[in-house]
Amino acid sequence: MPNSRELPSPGTQAARSASPATRRRPGRTSIAIASCLAVAFSLTATAGSARAERATDDPLVLVQARKPVAPVSPHLTGSNIDQWFDRAHGLWDPVAAAPNPDVVAKTRRAGVGIVRFPGGTPANLYNWKEGIGPAAERGCQTDGRPNGGPGSHDSNYGPDEFMRFVTETGAEPDIMTPMINQTPADAADWVEYMNAPVGTNPRGGTAWAEVRAANGHPAPYGVKYWEIGNEPDRGGQNYWRSTDPEIGLRQYTFGGSQAQVGQRLARGCDRRAAASASDGKPGQRLEVFFPPAVPDSQTIYVDGVAWSEVDDLAQADADDQVYRFDPDTGQAAFGDGVHGAIPAKGAAIRADYVSGPKPGFVDFHAEMKAADPSIDVCATWAPISGAALDGTSFPELMAQHGRSDEYDCVVMHTYTNFRRDFEDQDWETAQEGHDEHMLGEARAAGLVGDLQAEIARYDSDAYVALSEFGALWFGGQKDVSSYGSWQTAMSHATYMASQWARYSQLGLPWAMGNTLISEEPAGLRAVLGGEPAFVFTADATVREQLKPVLNASGSVVQTAVRENPLVTPVEPEPEFGTYEALVSSAMVGADGRLRLVVVNRHPDQPVNAQIALDGFLHSGQAAVSTVAGEHFTSFNSIEHPDDVRIERSTVSLAQSFSYRFPAHSVTVLELPPAQ
Repeated sequence: MPNSRELPSPGTQAARSASPATRRRPGRTSIAIASCLAVAFSLTATAGSARAERATDDPLVLVQARKPVAPVSPHLTGSNIDQWFDRAHGLWDPVAAAPNPDVVAKTRRAGVGIVRFPGGTPANLYNWKEGIGPAAERGCQTDGRPNGGPGSHDSNYGPDEFMRFVTETGAEPDIMTPMINQTPADAADWVEYMNAPVGTNPRGGTAWAEVRAANGHPAPYGVKYWEIGNEPDRGGQNYWRSTDPEIGLRQYTFGGSQAQVGQRLARGCDRRAAASASDGKPGQRLEVFFPPAVPDSQTIYVDGVAWSEVDDLAQADADDQVYRFDPDTGQAAFGDGVHGAIPAKGAAIRADYVSGPKPGFVDFHAEMKAADPSIDVCATWAPISGAALDGTSFPELMAQHGRSDEYDCVVMHTYTNFRRDFEDQDWETAQEGHDEHMLGEARAAGLVGDLQAEIARYDSDAYVALSEFGALWFGGQKDVSSYGSWQTAMSHATYMASQWARYSQLGLPWAMGNTLISEEPAGLRAVLGGEPAFVFTADATVREQLKPVLNASGSVVQTAVRENPLVTPVEPEPEFGTYEALVSSAMVGADGRLRLVVVNRHPDQPVNAQIALDGFLHSGQAAVSTVAGEHFTSFNSIEHPDDVRIERSTVSLAQSFSYRFPAHSVTVLELPPAQ
């Protein structure tokens, strides 16, 4: 790799040889980010040791202060709120009818710039109209996870409660608009409810601004960012659509119809298997999952026996195995034992039918923009792994149909998945976990650059944003034998800092990493630990450190690391490669100050680097903040809430200077301009 040099990662020979024989490394790794996109860096000043020329064995951090890349965005350090139900992990207090003040205070402290509602996979079947108005009058919600999750959910934390949290924390709102059980008209109604001024009714029908005012908020909320669907390209979230990626993409984009075979029926909000069994009561009514249904396409089975459709149950005899069906709502009504038989208690009720015609992204985009032309409506079909990467892309499909100007953005979820990306089942050493964080980080950033290039290839002005990213074990892996704290330790914090730095250099306007609150007190890929302490994690600490950098307005400027040291993982393999020690980014704020962020990802070696500021004369004084902890495994806990904290100092510097960046650290150097 050019402009790089190898800096071996320490580790015992036993650790280096511990790779299981059965493990395979990823065969496809997209890394489209050059070392010039390096961002966060940790630095310990060697005051008075400035050198006119750099040593050949030291890396050079080059900041080109007169070459702006993009506006500085305060929305890069956002967070997904991954569930609205069950008090949103303690965010909402239904008794006080208010956000938890501890969560509000810590969210503000961390500088979480943008938050998402109602969430991801569980929210794919959310019905916003059941989540407004008096709490006692709200309806239930259907869990969007495969197999119906735990069943139905409450609606206590709805759109208005979300916006109260947004207002109190100062964050920007983003709304994921479900499209599986909602129509473009439903989505446009939601836009009106959130954004229309009282006294206006841009689309006729219900005056949703008046409804919002009656619910206690006359002023428009002004929500700008709207996503259509969540991970529609992923397995388990195709819902009514085909599992074939090419067909599924067309259905997501333009809508269509799709046969459903042997599908359970729902009982109200409940889609669990038990809910689709007969309760033995007369007059049962169950619904197909994905209405409308193409008329006459359905066959309803009771314990595997096909029953017959009739127009009027009142004309049926007591033992007739019949049902009445409404294709628009997808409801199947059964007899009462006098007019039509009652399905035997416990009998499984299933259906074959053709779902559709269903709307697609273009329909949602058109109707929502008609409700408020100022909003950004984002597509979410953005595969990050597997064969789908080799197929037609969303930007390509839109261009083929002459519709490249009919989407404002494309949202990605660039998770590093240790199971998928490294085909790993566990870490035998903590350093193996640290190394996989850093190797996966480069791949994730590369995917974002690839999508930006794909959009530009088809002459679209749309941008890329992220409503979820981070590093985690999928498939329930929480307790890694050799690295129990990985979820909230410095390894994960330096991963996130590297992402924020790279995304600033890529010009992303907003990004949401990890979830805001963990399910557990110890934390799981979260900004804050779970109830009751809401621990301020290492991730939150770095966000707090970066808050003044990202809130300073101004411009991100070109930044590169030359002769970047390369770290060799403890289990080196040719396919896996090495990773760069330093990632950096720099911003010139509206106040004229230059703020340099450097991340040293090496697990236990500091890195000396020279800093070259092209086009910027500084005052000779710098405010320095560093987040590191004692070890890359360091983390904050209920018992030790400040093991990872911000260390601050002021140093004197020559115009050209060198810094020694601590291992596993994030450093911000703030330089006032010369007077």
